Amino acid sequence: MRDTLRRIARIPTAILSDALGRRGTMAAAIKPVIPGTQLTGIAHTIRCYPGDYLTLLKALAEAREGEVLVVDGGGVPEAALLGTLMAIEARRKGLRGFVIDGAVRDLRGLKQVGVPVFARAVTPRVGTAEHLQQTQVPIICGGAPVQPGDVVRGDEDGIVVIPGKRVREVVLRAQEITRHEAQVMRKLKHGRPLAEPMKLLDRLIELRKRG
Repeated sequence: MRDTLRRIARIPTAILSDALGRRGTMAAAIKPVIPGTQLTGIAHTIRCYPGDYLTLLKALAEAREGEVLVVDGGGVPEAALLGTLMAIEARRKGLRGFVIDGAVRDLRGLKQVGVPVFARAVTPRVGTAEHLQQTQVPIICGGAPVQPGDVVRGDEDGIVVIPGKRVREVVLRAQEITRHEAQVMRKLKHGRPLAEPMKLLDRLIELRKRG
């Protein structure tokens, strides 16, 4: 799996999203809180009570090296579920990062710690720690279904989730797309119009015939 993760880490999320048939892509609002951040790892799922980080603390204690903590935080933007101290603990444990459908805080501290964090919002207001929910269960994060053990890939464009059972298939498809785009790029550099290698004119003619 380590070799596979290294291969996935070199593939942009845009290509992976295409390879997944546009499925498994999280909401556009979930972005790296520090520009340029990327992550790749195995999903450790968390379902938090909205605005409450107690279950995330539990998961942080359970999680293993190489995992990404993926949090269904209910999308609440006014209460932070993560800050510098949790990021320091994640780095100590060798975790790959956090993906949070909710808010975080302490951007300066998070940048210094260097653990990748993707979230929906940033706020100075901390959440509560009163409601213990579930970990390592199927969740919906940013509109995308996530199972424990799925592969999570994040870059500047956002987050894509690859189902564990489809990893090999998706990687092979992504490689095919990458090769095709490289061919199109070469043709563009030689002065060919984009519509030609993309076969857009053929599609337009076919649509007109149908109309």
